[in-house]
Amino acid sequence: MQDHIRQLFTENIQTMIATGEALSAPIENAAVSLVNCLINGGKVICCGEGASAALATHFAQLLLDQFEAERPCLPAFALLTNNSSLQPGNQENPDHLARQVRALGQAGDVLVAISMTGEEHNLIKAVEAALTKDMTVVALTVDNSGELSGLLGNQDTELKVPAHRPARVFECYTFLLHALCELIDITLFPQQGDL
Repeated sequence: MQDHIRQLFTENIQTMIATGEALSAPIENAAVSLVNCLINGGKVICCGEGASAALATHFAQLLLDQFEAERPCLPAFALLTNNSSLQPGNQENPDHLARQVRALGQAGDVLVAISMTGEEHNLIKAVEAALTKDMTVVALTVDNSGELSGLLGNQDTELKVPAHRPARVFECYTFLLHALCELIDITLFPQQGDL
């Protein structure tokens, strides 16, 4: 079992190194998009499905409250993932994320979409809604994320993690979101001191 434990750490480290080498420029682009949005009075809207929704909430909360150093609150929130509708049978609306983007998003905002497959219908619809509102999209995706990747334009940023195991992808996503928080903080609040 200890050999397997060591192998898990090795796999995580190798995935992180490969991600850092592949995504340093896109991470910088994503951070610049987020900083520009916030400087210009926009807000960061985060979304995901399943475990990715928890990451979206985590990222929004870090921006709203603080990451590692105390600083002013930043306008960010995560879209609701459950639908407490009064419709018969309480069936989930397949476009519930897109409806929220259409209602709350504005030109100049950034949508952070966190996808484990690139094929989640609700996330695809949310990205489409963001693009029709002239929002910028930062998408966390994996290889072969087909339809979602195909929606992104030159103004958008895709952080495509070079991993296939869901656990490694989730670990990378958490790290990427923390890296974005740190880059935002050191850019907007350099006076807060070293983190």
